[in-house]
Amino acid sequence: MFLRSFNIVLLSFIFILLTTLSETEEIEEDKPKEVIYSNSIRALSELREIENSYLEHLASYVSSLSQKVENLRTFIDSVTGSNLNSKTDPIQYVSNPLNSFGLVRRAHEDWPKFIAYTKIFKNLTVENEELQKLVNRTPSADDMREALLGMHRIEHFYDLKSSDMANGLLAGGQLGTRMTVPDCVALADFMYNQSEFRRSAEWYRLALSALNELQNSTASPFHIPNPDDLRKKFIMSRLQEGSINNLSDYLMELTQDREIPLIHLRPNPTLTAIERGCRGEFPPGPQLVCRYNSTTTPFMRIAPLKEEEISRNPLIWLYHDVIYDSEIAQLTNMTRKEMTQGTTNNYTTSGQVSRLFHVKVTDDDGGKLDKTLVNRMADISGLDVGNSTSLARINYGLGSYFPEHSDYVDIKNHPEFTEEGDRLMTFLFYLTDVPVGGSTIFPAAELAIQPKKGSALFWYNLHNDGEPNPLTRHAVCPMIMGNRWVLVKSMLNYEQMFTKPCYK
Repeated sequence: MFLRSFNIVLLSFIFILLTTLSETEEIEEDKPKEVIYSNSIRALSELREIENSYLEHLASYVSSLSQKVENLRTFIDSVTGSNLNSKTDPIQYVSNPLNSFGLVRRAHEDWPKFIAYTKIFKNLTVENEELQKLVNRTPSADDMREALLGMHRIEHFYDLKSSDMANGLLAGGQLGTRMTVPDCVALADFMYNQSEFRRSAEWYRLALSALNELQNSTASPFHIPNPDDLRKKFIMSRLQEGSINNLSDYLMELTQDREIPLIHLRPNPTLTAIERGCRGEFPPGPQLVCRYNSTTTPFMRIAPLKEEEISRNPLIWLYHDVIYDSEIAQLTNMTRKEMTQGTTNNYTTSGQVSRLFHVKVTDDDGGKLDKTLVNRMADISGLDVGNSTSLARINYGLGSYFPEHSDYVDIKNHPEFTEEGDRLMTFLFYLTDVPVGGSTIFPAAELAIQPKKGSALFWYNLHNDGEPNPLTRHAVCPMIMGNRWVLVKSMLNYEQMFTKPCYK
């Protein structure tokens, strides 16, 4: 009798457990997956399309309201009334970093506020539900942090004045777009949390100055900060690096023209080689050779390619016009869902793993286009490309960059790669022009190459004896303007044992 009762209790427990697991799985399925938009222009353009839908629903909602319509229209007009209309091509829109940053901040901070504001109208639930669906797809706190990091990199790596950035003047290029007060405050708070106190003070002063210029105050219930709070934060930022004895000086700085940079209260750190390269401070490269390469393979005798010798140590060549517009259109015609989040590599990039870009890797034998491109690499290099394509298509986003790293792994330190060998060489195809920022730089060799659509960079990572060449360590400067698409492939050393020529 006891055993029977025990079995009944046990079966009841199992039933409850299975029911709970089933309900948990349903909840997990219904829960939307986190999306990081900031790390690629393709994903940012999707977010722009979501915002366009959000604005359309919001505009329809506003047209049905009889109260508070001016406050809602102020928000819509602040977005659609800029130089780029809301219906502008999303990729063109988000190629402007100020537009990208404002887009992420609005979607993360402003949209939920408007949902809460509009819920008081119970008779308009349909539009409200559609708006809520769009808000559920907005950037997460992690995505907002990625956007702030991108803007921080742009300012830091290129040593830009905050007042220039706020006015849309980035690295000598005028964007015709200005940052809003909430944009400035968000950056100021982020800089403060990063212990960049002088920069945070400048952004607080900019926000306060822009706030004083605002003529339309109807948006203040939503995202316009309190001027007294901005003044307090400015003083706190200055005191973090300064002294209470100089408080009167800091109060005077608040009244200065925002174009006047704040005095450094701490010594400036020494510039790194990467920062020098991104700012265009490397010496002019050597005047080497430009020629038609017609000798690598028999096919090259029929169709020679334009070859520019960039460096002899390390060995780097730049090939011009080696990928066609039709091929580029096919390679970049992808949605965000077809790509994955790209991060730093523990083997070739030291430090903490970071999100960098969105990437799609082809690990099988690929399609017709992939095979065509791999064969083209064989014609250029004269190497054996094998049967696998292993092409990586990469799209950078708002302020995206790649820290200094090597493409080789150095098998002495990582014997697990002994069987397949180290990465002998790298092909880097540029699929788009990048007007400002986004250079590929080799810090130790003091070389910087600006992406040019249709060209391909080709270099050897190893010496003739198979030892890594540290001069091939490279980085990508933060993106400012444009849409950086690249195609990357590496070839392994052992596969080329009987085909690679020895270079002096």
